[in-house]
Amino acid sequence: MSMGAAVSDTPHNSRNNNLAITSRGILTRFDMFTQAYRDDTSRSSVAWNHAIQISRGDQGAMRRAVSNGGIAISFFCLATAGHAQTLPRQDAIVLDQVVIQGGDDSGKSGVRAKTATIGPLGRREIKDTPYSVSVIDKTLIENQQATTLPDLLKYMPSTQMEARGGGDVGRPQSRGMQGTPVFNNRLDGMNIVATTAQPIEMYERVEVVHGLAGAYFGPASPGGLFNFTRKRPTQDPYNRINTGFTGKGTWLAHGDFGGHAADGMLGYRINVLSEEGDGYVKGSDLDRSLISGAFDINLTDQTTIELNASRYRFDKFGFPGSFSYDNSVTLPDAPDPTKVGYGQKFAGYGLEDTLVGGLVKHRFNEDWSLTAGMQHQRVSRWFVSVSNALLDDDGNYSNSIDGGVSGQFRVTSNIAVLNGTLFTGGVKHDVHLGTTGVNWENYSPRSGNPSVQGYLGDASIDNPVQWDAPTGLVRNGPRYRSFSNRSQSLVLGDSITFNGQWSAILSGSYTWFDVKNYDETGTVTQKYSERGLSPSVALSYKPAENITTYVAYVDTLQSGGTAPTTAANAGQVLAPERSKQVEAGVKADLGGLDASVAVFRIERPFAFTGEDNVYRIQGDQVNKGIELELRGQLLENLNIHGGVTLLDPKLRNTGNPLTSDTDVVGAPKVQANLFMEYFFKSLPELSASANLHFTGKRAGNNINSFKVDSYATLDLGLRYERQMTKDTTAVFNLAINNVFDEHYWASIFPGSIDGATRGANSAFLGAPREVRLSASFKF
Repeated sequence: MSMGAAVSDTPHNSRNNNLAITSRGILTRFDMFTQAYRDDTSRSSVAWNHAIQISRGDQGAMRRAVSNGGIAISFFCLATAGHAQTLPRQDAIVLDQVVIQGGDDSGKSGVRAKTATIGPLGRREIKDTPYSVSVIDKTLIENQQATTLPDLLKYMPSTQMEARGGGDVGRPQSRGMQGTPVFNNRLDGMNIVATTAQPIEMYERVEVVHGLAGAYFGPASPGGLFNFTRKRPTQDPYNRINTGFTGKGTWLAHGDFGGHAADGMLGYRINVLSEEGDGYVKGSDLDRSLISGAFDINLTDQTTIELNASRYRFDKFGFPGSFSYDNSVTLPDAPDPTKVGYGQKFAGYGLEDTLVGGLVKHRFNEDWSLTAGMQHQRVSRWFVSVSNALLDDDGNYSNSIDGGVSGQFRVTSNIAVLNGTLFTGGVKHDVHLGTTGVNWENYSPRSGNPSVQGYLGDASIDNPVQWDAPTGLVRNGPRYRSFSNRSQSLVLGDSITFNGQWSAILSGSYTWFDVKNYDETGTVTQKYSERGLSPSVALSYKPAENITTYVAYVDTLQSGGTAPTTAANAGQVLAPERSKQVEAGVKADLGGLDASVAVFRIERPFAFTGEDNVYRIQGDQVNKGIELELRGQLLENLNIHGGVTLLDPKLRNTGNPLTSDTDVVGAPKVQANLFMEYFFKSLPELSASANLHFTGKRAGNNINSFKVDSYATLDLGLRYERQMTKDTTAVFNLAINNVFDEHYWASIFPGSIDGATRGANSAFLGAPREVRLSASFKF
């Protein structure tokens, strides 16, 4: 049954008959709210209080809300649509818990997700999927007060954030393989921009297919597939208000409202967020806001239209900048990131992410269904970058600035998949046939835009300097289309069940590429059109009902890189590249625990600018490794989510003895994480958690002349959940991240997109100790 399509036959419809709000009313109030929110955010805190009071029948609060310009009324319209159980009705039904569409199936601590969406294969049991898959879902996200993607990546032993441009605008990656700005990242199955801050409060879960997945998703690098799942309308009324505070002075308010109205025909999920305040460096600040809406129009029991829209604004200034160095310099021990001067008050980035889209889901019968949709995303980025270029091994560096109008991404993606089940004799076939594609365009600043570039002065690790803010920094200005990458893939596959023990998945995608570069006049300066096949085959065997063994082979095509402006062949677009992966693994359901082991070998072409200053493929990256994960209930009151990845990341066949057969820059040979949550028997409302993360030594440059030290961080937390009234639950959270205030380099990477640019490298510092407090109320 398609998600949301069956709401018309659930009990909540009879309750909704008495709702005083219709679908048109919700949309009208939603529009009023968004306009008010944009025009006057200063009154939002008053609106929160009024919304809660109104939802409980306080008529005085209703009058006060009206006098405050109607903002709280908008909140009320959203909240009461889901809080209708307090209204008089004859057929009241009291439910013990809210049922949320999207699959919150990971248990009390959020550590044991049972299913994941694997592209056109649809939703599958993780234990029966012949690939390494990890899921971080809403329960763990909320319990641990996560607000950024790096907050989540640490829980998976194979994932990292390559902080190219900063930790919030980097590229998530898996198994030591670099991701791409667009092709490795999806929202509900459709491409999105990775190199921008992600609105975590908008997501139900993050699903990661480690390694190559091009046979299902279309072209992608072997850096893993990251699929974000948007929160969808709830089957039953759902209202959650959360407030939070960090010890350095940042305040957060977040509202999450869901339910159905108009006799079950219209479902809604609204998320509203505001967070602002001081960062962990004196003079730094963070300011972010989100408004998102997800609406389901249930035309029939078989057909649902999903409409989605969101706007996310993220400004972060004054935090530590990057440290760059060449092969003659050894990166020093990581200093204290709170020290003033490693970043500048005026330096940072401002991001604006607007996204609209929709899906149609239709179920013909119990065996056949169709999903089709489109999505458009526009991400505008403003960077004022200050680089600390290390000059020697003593930590001396020069400061330079590069600030002004920055680039813009426009990504339009599509998907259409037919899924069905049929039988040939006693063999079951779950087949899929469809297409997925993306038109990714970059818009660069025109040459007439004002910018500030140049040398600021010299400083050192021991004595950083805070420089005066320059004049002439401009955030917005005219841009032109400088790059377009169109790809469309035909996907076809068959998941075959031979019997209770043997099964196989045969899948493939055939992709058409059309890549162009443009100058400011709109003239095409470089282009190519290519096509190719990405096949995959996997075989599974179950020696017992609770154990699955598998072996899988994947061969994936991806678009080639573009030579940087400093190369002799600047702007040249390389031909598509082909990566290959072999993986074998075992997954076991051990009662309260899920265990998995996977061994893998991934190979991909490696392009970089060599000593002759020509950008081209001149080597191969070969990563071999083993992943181990354990998730679930270890003891009666103890839940865990842990794992370790052992990796051998090598760069080979470069033609240069200094760089051939060396470790890949920034890829740790060992990475491990262990999360634990304990529930007290004597006070079951109280739980304590601990998370221990370890990242091993990493190559500091492409000649491996030194290694960056390993590091370990410990996070501790307390959570108290209390049923305040019949309809209201309160949750209070205390978390201390990086308890021992470890100083470490969070991200190390080579200077160019695909490989080392003549020995240039960059490093970003990790965050210091941080205290987070939050209180949330569900009603």
